[in-house]
Amino acid sequence: MPPKANLSEHLANERTYLAYLRTAISLISFGITINRFSIYLIQSNKVPEQTLDRWNMVSVGRVGFGMVIFGLLLMIWGSIHFTRVSHGIDRGDYRPSQFITWIITAGVLVGGGISLIWLFPH
Repeated sequence: MPPKANLSEHLANERTYLAYLRTAISLISFGITINRFSIYLIQSNKVPEQTLDRWNMVSVGRVGFGMVIFGLLLMIWGSIHFTRVSHGIDRGDYRPSQFITWIITAGVLVGGGISLIWLFPH
């Protein structure tokens, strides 16, 4: 069997996919941790009453849930992206998408901005 053409490109594509997979697993794990910790704080009455008024711990649990959903979606998108890039490399017509780069960048900026406003309201 002859060596596969563009082997280094395929290996780079696989490393990129694994980076997406690690990031997705990290988001899922961190989201679950945030969710469980907020439930622990609510049930253990470790949070002062004034803090509960200012910073709703139930909402923090929802942020954790959102991170899990984002991690799952990132895992699905990473798999689809890996397959598309792999086929493009084989055909010899792969071009990176600048549109996706800007979508991801805008999503992170909006999410980060909302988090800053929500976590530091004053």
